[in-house]
Amino acid sequence: MAKKISWSSIIFSIYTPIIILMISKSTSAQTYDCGSNTTIFANNSQYEANLNTLFRYLLSNATDPNGYHQAVSNNGEPIYGHFLCRGDLNASACQTCVGNATTIDLPINCPNRKIALVWRDECIVRYSNQSFFGRLDSNLMMLLYNTANATGNTTRFEELLGNMMNNVIANRAPSGGSQKKFATDFVNYTTFQTIYGLGQCTPDLSPTDCYTCLANGIGQFHLNRGAQVMQHSCVVRYEMYPFFNLSSVAPPPQPLPLPPQQSPTGDSNQSSGKKISTNVIIAIVVPIVGILVALLAIGICYAKKRRTKTRVVSETGDDFTTVESLQYDLTTLQSATNNFSIENKLGDGGFGSVYKGTLSNGQKIAVKRLSLNSSQGLQEFKTEVLLVAKLQHRNLVRLLGFCFDGQEKLLVYEYVPNKSLDNFLFDPENRGLLDWGTRYKIIGGIARGMLYLHHDSQLRIIHRDLKASNILLDVDMNAKVSDFGMARIFVVDQSQGNTSRVVGTYGYMAPEYAMHGQFSNKSDVYSFGVLVLELISGKRNSSFYETGEAMDLLSYAWKQWRDGMPLEFVDPMIRDSCSLDEVMRCIHLGLICVQEIPDDRPTMATAVLTLDSFSVTLPVPEAPGFFIKSRVDSNFAKDIGSDQSSGKSARWSVNDVSISEPEPR
Repeated sequence: MAKKISWSSIIFSIYTPIIILMISKSTSAQTYDCGSNTTIFANNSQYEANLNTLFRYLLSNATDPNGYHQAVSNNGEPIYGHFLCRGDLNASACQTCVGNATTIDLPINCPNRKIALVWRDECIVRYSNQSFFGRLDSNLMMLLYNTANATGNTTRFEELLGNMMNNVIANRAPSGGSQKKFATDFVNYTTFQTIYGLGQCTPDLSPTDCYTCLANGIGQFHLNRGAQVMQHSCVVRYEMYPFFNLSSVAPPPQPLPLPPQQSPTGDSNQSSGKKISTNVIIAIVVPIVGILVALLAIGICYAKKRRTKTRVVSETGDDFTTVESLQYDLTTLQSATNNFSIENKLGDGGFGSVYKGTLSNGQKIAVKRLSLNSSQGLQEFKTEVLLVAKLQHRNLVRLLGFCFDGQEKLLVYEYVPNKSLDNFLFDPENRGLLDWGTRYKIIGGIARGMLYLHHDSQLRIIHRDLKASNILLDVDMNAKVSDFGMARIFVVDQSQGNTSRVVGTYGYMAPEYAMHGQFSNKSDVYSFGVLVLELISGKRNSSFYETGEAMDLLSYAWKQWRDGMPLEFVDPMIRDSCSLDEVMRCIHLGLICVQEIPDDRPTMATAVLTLDSFSVTLPVPEAPGFFIKSRVDSNFAKDIGSDQSSGKSARWSVNDVSISEPEPR
C-alpha cells in the first residue's frame, strides 16, 4: 500500500464510460444507474414480487451496525442486492436512507428495471439479476464536481489534497477488514479554509480491489472546490466544508513514550539543571499561540469589515465575490427592470419588492430588491445567497445571481410567470383556475422540494417560512419553493435547533417553534400540512376564524374528518370534480402533518410516498396542534408578547408577511 498514486494523470482505461455532471456550487446529488432498456420486467410478475421481497430484506437489516448488508431473493429468478451506508451514520439515519432508496428512489426513477443502483449522499442501494458480491465493478463512474476552481496557492491545494486522499483515504480505507472499509480525514488549507475528504468501499471487496477502486476515483479529481466520484463498488469525495461526522476521523498515531532521563545519581525524576518537562512547555506555549491566532483572526475580520466592498463569505468558505457567474452589476439590473419601474413590479413582500426584468440576451428574470428598511438584514441576505446557490431541484426556485452594491441588496431568480400560489388560491376569481388535478400536482411538487431540502441536498436545510406566498408556479403550474432568507442549516446527525429569535408567518408556525423557538424538519412538516389543508379548502388558515365556524382551519378540518363529513371541508369549486380517494388521502396526510407532538408527524419522505402510492397506512389523526387554540378573541395576536417559561421573544404578524428582526447597522 505504500505505492504513490500519480494524482493528476491516473486513469484506468478499464473504467468506462465516465459520466460527468457539472454542478455549480454543489457536488452532491441523487444519482441513478438504471441499467439498459433490455433489462425490463413486467408488472405483477414474479420478478417484481421477488424485488419487493429483496427490498424488505434490505430494509429490515438497515440497522446493522456495520452499515452494510447483502440479501438474495430466490423464488424463481434470483435477485441479488445490497446496501452500503456512509460509515459515520448511526443506525437510524442508515435505515432512513435505505428506506427512501427502496420505497421511493428506485421504484420511481428506475421502474421495472432488473438492474439498478442509486447513489445518495448517505447510502448506496444496488440490485441485479446477476451476482456482483465481492467483485470490483468497472462498468460505470459518476463524477460530480463544484464548477468553482480552488483559489489561492493552487500548488499547495493540489499537494495537500493529493497527500490526504492518497496517503490516508486510499491506504487506510482498504485495510478496514470485512466489516467496514471507510476512512475520513481533513487538512488545513489556509487559516480559515479546510479540505475534508472521504473514501469508502463495499466491505466485500478485497483490500487490493478496494485500493484500485479508490485510486481510480481519486485520479479523476482536479483543482475544483469539491468533487465526488461514485462507482458501483466505492465512493471518494472531498469538500471545503464538513460533510461527514468529524468524530469519524481517526486520531493521529500517538508517539511511543520516551524512557526517563537518568541523572548521574540514578534519580529519574530530577536533574542537576532542573529541566522543564515537555508537558509544562506545551501547557505554556499552546495557550499563547491560541491567543495570538485569535487576535490575528479578529484583526483580519475587522479589516474586512472596513473595506468598501463587502465580501459575502459563507460558513463553508465560499466567497461569492470571486464567482463572476453569480454576480450582476447594478447597472445591468437597473436596465433590465427599467430602473425598477412600477410597471415591472411583480409584487411586494416583507423584505421588499420583486420586479420582472429582461436581460440584454432576452432572458427573463425576477429581481428581488430588498428595501433599505427591510426586515431582512445582511445575514438573511447572505443566507439566501449561500443556500439557494447550492440547491438544484425542479421544485425549488433557481437563483441566477445577486448584486451587493452599497445599500442595494438584490437577488436575481429565474422568472416564474404564474407568480405565487396565494395569487390563485386565495383570489375569488383565480381560484377557479386551480382544478383538483392542478392542486394535487402542486401538493406533490411542494413535498418533493421539501424532501430535497431535508434529505437529498448537499446540506440539511430547514426552511422555517413555508407558506402559500413562498410557493411559485411556473408556466405549467409546477410548484417551486422559494424565499430562503429564514432557512437554517443542520449539521450531520443534528435533528433539532433552538432560537431566541422566532421568525416565520402567523398560521404556519408549528407550536413548539412559535412558543419555544424549537425548530426541526418536523416544524417544516407542520407548515406543509397547513398548506395541504389550505389547497384542499381554498381558505387561508390565518383568517379562517373570522367565519365563526371553528377556531381555525385545522380544527375545522379535523372536526369534519372526525364527524365523517370530509367533503364538507373541500373547496366547493372542486367538490364535484375531484378524486375522492386523493382528497381523502390528502386531508388525512394534512392532519397527520399538523399533530401537536413533532414525533407524531411524518417525515417528508413518508409524505412523498403517501402521495405517490396508496400502499402507505397512515395513523389516525388526533386533534391538531395549534398554538392559538386557547385564543378566544381576535386580539390574541396583539396580546402575545413572550413565552414566560422560556423567556424567548415570540412575535407574529396577523397577515401573510414573514416575521424577522432587522440587523443593526
